[in-house]
Amino acid sequence: MSLMTGIVAASGVLLLAVIIRYLTKPNEYPPVDLSEIDRDRLFEEGERLLQDSESWSPESTDLSVTLASSLEPFPVRAIRYQVEVEADFDDVIACVRGLSYCPVLRRETKDKIEEMLYEKSTGGTRHEWIRRSVHLSPPPGANRDAVVVYFEERPDAKTYRVAFRSVDSIDGKPIPPFEGAARFMVNPAIYKAVETAPGRSRIIKVEAVDPRGWVGRLLNNYCVSFLFFRRYMFEEAKAMRDALGGGPA
Repeated sequence: MSLMTGIVAASGVLLLAVIIRYLTKPNEYPPVDLSEIDRDRLFEEGERLLQDSESWSPESTDLSVTLASSLEPFPVRAIRYQVEVEADFDDVIACVRGLSYCPVLRRETKDKIEEMLYEKSTGGTRHEWIRRSVHLSPPPGANRDAVVVYFEERPDAKTYRVAFRSVDSIDGKPIPPFEGAARFMVNPAIYKAVETAPGRSRIIKVEAVDPRGWVGRLLNNYCVSFLFFRRYMFEEAKAMRDALGGGPA
């Protein structure tokens, strides 16, 4: 091998290593304690997300379900879905709440484990809790856990909303990861249901999840999130519509 060939080969290997490192370099987030989270500010962030996401171009539709995504305002792709349903508003609230609340200490399915780590009622319809969700993945995938705080409220008779985000510790005590799992980062997000007319409601969710581990920004935005998280959210929205008896076409 000539010197020039060796230099070219070494440069190619170095370039490949840099590309792989960039693709697999995880985003860094400062740790957050529960005491540092301002409930009202989190709802304000969520409402801004809802307003900004109104302009996102639809990417997938199925009858009364619409999904869109954006690379802003977070380091990872944010997903928005909107569902129009014809159902009693109390049933809508129960359905939305059921996707965020884990009423038992531990609930296990084939690929998911959930447990409640903290719960508090702050009076009236204001409620908060911390749920751990462990997503189990067979090799070559890796297990992920998400520890998320949820703030629930019913600001008026026709509105129900839940603002949520990842949290790392409670009163300064770190929440250890599930054994062998990398921890998801759930950026500030919101779930909102509004009764638009008697017997008719609109449900909107905006969420941006970073799987972290060895998954870097580009790999997440154009592969993991783009191909898998969008599909997961779309299926969740359609299942909600179907559970509530369908909606207008």
